[in-house]
Amino acid sequence: MMGVMKSPHGADLCHCLAARRHARLLTRLYDRYLSAANLTVSQFSTLALINEHPRILIADLAEVMVMERTTLVRALKPLQSEGYIASHAEGPRSAIKLSLSAQGRAKLKEAEPHWKAAQREREDQIGEASAVLIRNSLLEQAVGK
Repeated sequence: MMGVMKSPHGADLCHCLAARRHARLLTRLYDRYLSAANLTVSQFSTLALINEHPRILIADLAEVMVMERTTLVRALKPLQSEGYIASHAEGPRSAIKLSLSAQGRAKLKEAEPHWKAAQREREDQIGEASAVLIRNSLLEQAVGK
């Protein structure tokens, strides 16, 4: 698929298909680096978000990650099994809140240099300014600005 850039036609006109292809390429890049810490980029992102928002409600985390709650609950299971995430329920019928355990914070710290290396490779591929512009544009669209 490398070579001269052509005008998109057919399926290549689909914005969703283009975004999903791009997401799969980025996922492979980050997963390659994060495998050294036995994490996927999805798991790393989940741990990082919980670390930034201690005691976050599962529903709020699902919203931040733009995921269905049931999908997120399934994705959390391996991280909880490894002891990286602690869940708290306060009072009867209260919603579950998530925080990182000491093990989770240690795993995130272990994985961070690998994540930074993936970031550097991506920036080397397309240039730091382009990478930042694309990321900021995607974030802006994801939060509906």
